[in-house]
Amino acid sequence: MQNLTIQELAIVIAVEKIDPTLLTPEFLNMTQIVPSEWEVLGQPMRSYEGSQITYQQGVSIIAQPQRLSFVELIINKDAESIEVVKIAKSLVKILANLKFAGIGINFRGYLDFAGQEAAAQRFMFSHLLAVGDWQKIGTAPVQAGINLGYTFADKKLNLTINEATVQQTEQSAAPIILFSGNFDYELNAAENSADLAKLEQVLANWQQDMQLYRDVVEKFKQTDSVINFPAYSA
Repeated sequence: MQNLTIQELAIVIAVEKIDPTLLTPEFLNMTQIVPSEWEVLGQPMRSYEGSQITYQQGVSIIAQPQRLSFVELIINKDAESIEVVKIAKSLVKILANLKFAGIGINFRGYLDFAGQEAAAQRFMFSHLLAVGDWQKIGTAPVQAGINLGYTFADKKLNLTINEATVQQTEQSAAPIILFSGNFDYELNAAENSADLAKLEQVLANWQQDMQLYRDVVEKFKQTDSVINFPAYSA
């Protein structure tokens, strides 16, 4: 069975209000939120509706009136070389006067079925779903998406499973099963100092969330009908 490839880590922080135009490459360099040697990819977007800066290192920082997003492509990166968590921590400290309402730790990963064009469909419709005539309606194979919610002692994981493709070359794409996981933590914007500490704790524990996400997805590769998850705590 294919190994899980974790493609993307995204951190989304909900705030009561922020001016997106504050996000500029100059601001991020001056405050040392991003390394000075990083180069911006393309033209940064800047407006009151939203601003976005993307770096050649595979990191994007996005500001909207009520959220900050930090996205990084993490394929073939070890935990120590992942930058987006450090960047989020630094920006939160600089903007500590904001009222934070929540934080989401999000992972996007996939099982690769390159060279097995029908295997992704079989995995979705024979391994994850019960076979039936409902799959045979229409002139093309039916497409499916599954939404699941897992509750643990101190957190919840929302997991979405979809068929998709990943571009391998300009001419070819491989079929995959995409697993999008979200850990959503609520904060109380009225008690900013306490929630700032909780926000920092969530960021510090991101690797625990990634391991839990990985453990859950790995269970889908098993053929056992009964799935038992271990108890996790931060």
